Amino acid sequence: MTVKSNPVCLSSRKDAERVVELFDNFLLDCDGVIWLSETLIEGVADFLRYLQLHKKNIAFVTNNSSKSRQSYVEKFRFLGIHGIEKEQIYTTGYSAVLELRKMGIHPGSKIWVLGDSGIEDELADEGYIALGGSNPLLDQPWNPKNPLLKVDPEVKAVIAGSTNDFNFMRITTTLQYLVYDNKKIPYIGTNGDRNYPGPDGLTLPAGGSIVEYMSYCSNRPYIDVGKPSKTFADVIFYDTNFDRSKSIMIGDTLSSDIKFGNDADLGNGHGTMLVLSGVTTINELEQLISPGSSSSHLHKAQGQDQALIPQFFVDSLTKFYNLLQS
Repeated sequence: MTVKSNPVCLSSRKDAERVVELFDNFLLDCDGVIWLSETLIEGVADFLRYLQLHKKNIAFVTNNSSKSRQSYVEKFRFLGIHGIEKEQIYTTGYSAVLELRKMGIHPGSKIWVLGDSGIEDELADEGYIALGGSNPLLDQPWNPKNPLLKVDPEVKAVIAGSTNDFNFMRITTTLQYLVYDNKKIPYIGTNGDRNYPGPDGLTLPAGGSIVEYMSYCSNRPYIDVGKPSKTFADVIFYDTNFDRSKSIMIGDTLSSDIKFGNDADLGNGHGTMLVLSGVTTINELEQLISPGSSSSHLHKAQGQDQALIPQFFVDSLTKFYNLLQS
């Protein structure tokens, strides 16, 4: 792995223009970068137009599996950002479907879903049959006679991800599939994120908390198809044909976005930018670089922490755009 120097704080027009000049392909996280819940972050639309004007390729890479790619297109439109195509969006629900193909699980197969409609929609788009998911029987209070507790032996895989309806019935039905037939049914997790920024300063539990919960109670690992897994990176770069050496990942989370970019060797190990508009604070970045120090001076991290260090950081895309216009 590339040994990194101190991250560069974008503080001038020259700094900002250098990033635009270095990279042709901009991979952007959504929550905490483009928007906070249902609120667009100021200046983001102008920043995206700037990239398009300068002939840059844009892809949106999110660990949120609760919405389909088409739902993301509609959300962009709702927030006033037009011209975004479904093919520019990579959700982990879509990544999970591509993993099924890779495993030789063909369209027409039954897949048990612990998650919201985004996973179900992506499965349906590709010809799979989703079970569980939004089935109203899973919204009922615990009942050991619920018919969904009986395992369907034709189910070929389990996919777990984000849901706002995580309850005991969903936990128990999913667990039956995860332990069935000596745990032979493949278990795919859409991401390992712990939390994400919500409205009004709230911190909300992310899909990884659900995926890890089911991994713990079934005592088995999962196939991670979200950031920072190399599986997700390989899918994106195969699909887009982007040159990794000319690509940068911009995100708000060190353990998923920044590690994703570093592990995928974007920008030859220098293609990562942290924005401080989401879950990560400047104090957390400083603690990573200089553990145990209260000083704001940033020093090199050692060992595995190198994968969490961004090449660049900036307050937000608002600040990035304002620097370009200064």
